Amino acid sequence: MQRIFKITLFLIPLLGISQIQEGSDFETEILTMDIVQRDNVTDYDMAVAKASLESTQRATGGKVENFNALDYWNIAIALYRLNEPKENIQLALEKMTQKEKGCQILEELKHYTSLYTDFQITYDKILQACGPLNVTNTPFDIDTYIEQNNLDDALTRRMAQLGKDDKSVRKQPVSDQIMIAMSRQNMKVIDSLFQIHGVYIGKSMVGDKYAHIMWLMVQHSDIETMKRYLPVVLNAVKKEELKPIPAKLLIDRIYGVEFGYQIFGSQPGVNMAPENIREEVMSKFGIE
Repeated sequence: MQRIFKITLFLIPLLGISQIQEGSDFETEILTMDIVQRDNVTDYDMAVAKASLESTQRATGGKVENFNALDYWNIAIALYRLNEPKENIQLALEKMTQKEKGCQILEELKHYTSLYTDFQITYDKILQACGPLNVTNTPFDIDTYIEQNNLDDALTRRMAQLGKDDKSVRKQPVSDQIMIAMSRQNMKVIDSLFQIHGVYIGKSMVGDKYAHIMWLMVQHSDIETMKRYLPVVLNAVKKEELKPIPAKLLIDRIYGVEFGYQIFGSQPGVNMAPENIREEVMSKFGIE
């Protein structure tokens, strides 16, 4: 059976390494490097990093030929979160584009990570090298974005700010209590907007760039809220208001909390469900 892609959009850092030369065995260095804790890496980050690295080792068997696009994506995100040299991040992304669907996945995932925000010029150059994706280096301007896409002005700005504030807090070493309080406040905003509009706040109202924000707030909420909004998210995917990846992440989060296993492989350290359960869940929700 084909190996399941590991989609880890918010992967914790893996290891501390110096700049890796393009001609060297990048993959082997990643898999065999001793994990080094830098001053800005927490003990929790280290623990999850070790589990993630071991997971990649098991999935690939330590063989370069077994790496897929999302293995390189996970490495790039890890290096980014570790504040490793930009050249190493770039090399991981370039290797990603050489794999099946690598360019397509790189394009789809750019709206779900701050890596794109911080490395936009490099990221877009890599996408341009893919060929037909037609990515430009034009700086983002929300006024132009709203006008060109005929979006709801106030709603788009509200969702943009919500996402910005959420990311800003989560990048800081804050307590769990502060994080929980912020998530609850964010969900009050989402609940209010959902009550007003009655549908998922997606592509038609806020465009591709912010279509994932409502899902992101749900993803960071409690289990009951996640379960309550899952049908809303799935319906948004069906109506093409949201890409499928966020729905898969939400399903994995719910099943990980409730049953201790996941369906699509997006949660580090959580076991995969047996194949018969995976097929049953994918059939139930109409998503693969």
